[in-house]
Amino acid sequence: MKTFTKFLSLTAILAMVLCSCNKDNPNYTTNDPEGKENMGYLALGGLNASVMVETENTDSSENVADALATRAVDINTFNVVVSDATGAKVAEYLYSELPEEPIALYAGTYTVSLSSGEMTSGAEFEQPIYAAEKEVIITRKQTTTVSDIVCKLSNIKVTVAYSADILEQLDTDYSTMSVALGESALSYAINETRAGYFKAVEAENTLDLTFTCRYKGSEKDIIMTNKIEHVKAAQWRKINVVIQHAADGTATIGIVCDTWTYDEEISFDTSASLMEEVLVDDTDLPEIIWEGHNLEETFELTDDMFDADGNFISSINIDITSKSAIQSIVVKASSDNADFTAAYSEILPLEEDICDSEVSNAILKMMGYPTDAKGATSTRIKFASQAEMLKSYEGTHSFEITVTDANGGKSVATLSIKYGQGVAPVPSIVWVGYNIDEQQTYVAGMTCDLTVTAPLGIADFKVKIISATLTPEELSSVGLAGEFSLVNDSQYFESLKGLGFPVGDEVSGKTELNLSITTFLGILNSFGAGEHSFEMTVTDARGNATTKTVMIRFE
Repeated sequence: MKTFTKFLSLTAILAMVLCSCNKDNPNYTTNDPEGKENMGYLALGGLNASVMVETENTDSSENVADALATRAVDINTFNVVVSDATGAKVAEYLYSELPEEPIALYAGTYTVSLSSGEMTSGAEFEQPIYAAEKEVIITRKQTTTVSDIVCKLSNIKVTVAYSADILEQLDTDYSTMSVALGESALSYAINETRAGYFKAVEAENTLDLTFTCRYKGSEKDIIMTNKIEHVKAAQWRKINVVIQHAADGTATIGIVCDTWTYDEEISFDTSASLMEEVLVDDTDLPEIIWEGHNLEETFELTDDMFDADGNFISSINIDITSKSAIQSIVVKASSDNADFTAAYSEILPLEEDICDSEVSNAILKMMGYPTDAKGATSTRIKFASQAEMLKSYEGTHSFEITVTDANGGKSVATLSIKYGQGVAPVPSIVWVGYNIDEQQTYVAGMTCDLTVTAPLGIADFKVKIISATLTPEELSSVGLAGEFSLVNDSQYFESLKGLGFPVGDEVSGKTELNLSITTFLGILNSFGAGEHSFEMTVTDARGNATTKTVMIRFE
C-alpha cells in the first residue's frame, strides 16, 4: 500500500507539472528512516602509499645528492584517518591494518589522511613528520577507491654547521645558534649534529636566527641576528656559519646570505682556509620566463602566425637568468601526439641537458637551443625554430625546462603549445553559482542553471537520474526514463521540454548550451527529505566526453 501511494503521488505531481497544472503538491516523506539509501562506500584495501624521504635541499653544495636526508621510514606504522567535511574523524586505522572490505559512509566529501605521527611541540630535534592527504567524494550506492598517495615531509628541517676555520677561533662553551619559528625555538650548540624540525604554521614561514658567540680568550659575547623568509614545509634549510674575509685582512662572522646583519667586526688569523657555503633562498633561484606570457597557460599556435610560405612570423623566446652561473638546462619534451614525440626523438633525445649534450651544436642551434649557456648567467631558448614541426602535428606539445645553477638552486617551468582541432578543450559542464563537484543542500529559491560548452560541437548529451524516489519504473509512468539522451531519445522529448530541457536539434551540434532543471528541483522538494543526483555526460564530435553530477540534498 505504501509503495502504491508513493507511486501515485509521484505520477500525479510529475504529470501536473508537465501539463502546467496549478494544484497543490501532496506531502512525501522518506521510507528510509535509518538513511541507508544515502550510503556509499570507500575502498582503502588497495591504497598504495609511499614516502618521499628526501627533502627539498636548499644547500648549495656541489654534490646536492650527498646532502639529502636518507632516514628509514616504516610506512606500516602510519596512521590512516578518514574525516568528514567538518573535520570530524569517522574512521582510523594503521596502514598495515587497512580493511580489505569497503567501509560504508554517508554520501559527501571526505579527506583521507596519512601521517607518521604528530609533533608534541612546535620544534623538536630528530622529529621528522611525513604526511599526505587526499579528498574523496562518496556517492550513494557507489564505491570510491583510493589508490596511490605519496607522503612527504610536513615539517621544516633545519641543520647548523660551521666551517673548519671558524671552529678554530670560537670558544665552543659560549657559542650557540638559536633558530625560532614564531614562539617555537631550538638552540644548536656548536657541536650539535642533529637536525631540528619545525612545525610549518603558514604556507611560507620566517625563521629567526640569533647567533651568540665568543672567540677564544675573550669574555665578551657577540650577538648577530637574521631572518630567513619564504621557508616552506618539506624544505631543508642548511645553515652554515663561515668566516668572510675582507681585502684588508680582517674577517667577519656570518652566514653567506643576502640578509645577514653583523653588529661587530672581529680580527682573525687570515691564513686559515676559507670555507664558504651559500644558503640559497627562493629569491636567488634561476628565473624562467616568456616575456608577456604566463607559462602556466597553454599557448595556442594558429595558422595566422605563419606567412604564405609557411614561415613562422612570431616568436617564442624563453629567457633564463641566474644570479649564479648556469650549470644545467634539461629540456624534457612530451606530447599527447605520439607522432610528434617520434619525430622529435629522431633529432634529439626526449630528455636532454643542453649544457652537456652529445648532440652537435649545429642540431642544437637548428632546434633553437643555446650552445653557450653553461657558465653564463643568462641565455635564451628560441622555440620559434621548432614552430614548423609543432604545426605539423595536431596536439598539445610540452617542454619541461629544469635549470640548475652553480649553488644547487633549481627552477622548473613548462612551456605547453597546442595546435589543431585535436587540442580543442574537452566539453565542460558548469552549475552557475555553485560548485558542481560538491553536494548542495536545497534552499527555497535555489536555481540549477547549467552552462555547457563543447568547442567541437555536442554529439550526445546523456542524463542519468539517481534517486530512491524517482525510480525508472515510476518515471516511465509519466513519459520519462531513469536514463536518456537529449539528442537521440525522441520518445522523451515532449516530457523533457515540459521540464525545461532542450532536446534534439536544440542540443546536437551546439558549442554552447544553457539548460535549467530548476523546475525539477521544485518537484523534488515536494517529496521531502532525500538525495537526488543527475549524472550528465556530454560527448563532442571527436568522442571527447565529460561527466559531471549535480548532487542535491533535501532536508
